[in-house]
Amino acid sequence: MNKKYLLITLISISIFTVGCSKTKETESTTQTKTTTVAKTTTPASSTNNATSTEPSKSTSSNVASSSSVAYQISKNVYTNKNITINYPQITNLGDTNKQKSINEIIKSEALKVLDYYKGITDVVTLNINYDIKWKNENLLSLQYSGIGYSKGAAHPNNLLYTTNINLNKGTRLKLTDIVKVDQTLVNKFRGGTYKSQQADPDKSLQTAAKESVQQLTTADLIKNFNNADSLDNIGTVNQSDTFSYFTNDSLGISVPISVAAGDHAEFEIKYQDIQNTINAQNKYLLP
Repeated sequence: MNKKYLLITLISISIFTVGCSKTKETESTTQTKTTTVAKTTTPASSTNNATSTEPSKSTSSNVASSSSVAYQISKNVYTNKNITINYPQITNLGDTNKQKSINEIIKSEALKVLDYYKGITDVVTLNINYDIKWKNENLLSLQYSGIGYSKGAAHPNNLLYTTNINLNKGTRLKLTDIVKVDQTLVNKFRGGTYKSQQADPDKSLQTAAKESVQQLTTADLIKNFNNADSLDNIGTVNQSDTFSYFTNDSLGISVPISVAAGDHAEFEIKYQDIQNTINAQNKYLLP
């Protein structure tokens, strides 16, 4: 009997030991599966990090595209006897028809300076160069300056005129397309920063130019601003000889003054100072 009980006891111990081993295997398997699941969450965490950096990349890209310009500008020259007019032309704009239209506008506007001497039979000497005041994907602002002289005239003329192009529409812009002409604009203009066309400005000429502008009446300035940026009105009652241009941070306006003071004077107004005057529809054109 004692041997029988001993055998039963040994069998029971064996069964219990096997059961414990299976339990440990099951726990070990469960732990392994849990670890595997935890590892699969790691890529998800990496993806979130990549997504969070995406806006920064996008912002950098936008900044780069707004400061870079896809098109190029080449120099062209019109010559006829003693007349030389330099003007730009756009290349690689991407839209052939628009590019052609814009280049025709630029050339036509550049050569309209000849109308100042229309009907003059004496020899005319004219030398005009251009300066790119601002260019981006929306706006191209060009300023022309030089000297014109007709034989027998008492003195040469200091000339300055501009052409501004809306590159999205392929059209010419005037001052009234960008700002509201009113007393506020006149006041800001009077208080604007004088910009000399000379590398080494003559202080006496600068003083004379400022005094000449202060003597212009508000009514005259408003009339000139409303008729600004057009060489079509030369010889008519609407001739204003007032022109605008744009820089990276300012609106420039050129007005006619006396010959003794230099024929024209340019003053620049910060965009931030005329926010309420800028046409909301065309605000996006400005730098």
